[in-house]
Amino acid sequence: MTLLPVVVALFVSPAVTALVYADARRCDLSQRYCTAAASAVGLVSFGGFLVASVFGSGIFSTYYRLVSQPAVAVTPLDLILSLLLFGFAITALAVLGYGLTSRYGPLASS
Repeated sequence: MTLLPVVVALFVSPAVTALVYADARRCDLSQRYCTAAASAVGLVSFGGFLVASVFGSGIFSTYYRLVSQPAVAVTPLDLILSLLLFGFAITALAVLGYGLTSRYGPLASS
């Protein structure tokens, strides 16, 4: 278990949560939706980094199986960067999901 993704999540997740909350307030969405959307994106972001931290070697070996490359030797930098990339990808998907639902979903402002 590598703790670096969790440390990065302590900085990234609150920043993303604040950005989502500010955007939701800017779009004149209800206070309840602003809080729920920001909390959901923050939790998903932190969860993505936590999963990368806990299941790091499993995620890495699954990735190499999917691209059909044998992972004979992995450098520590390659492992850390792939785990951080996994956390950032989950965060980006959460923000994209918020953006789509707040702009085009049933709760979009008129």
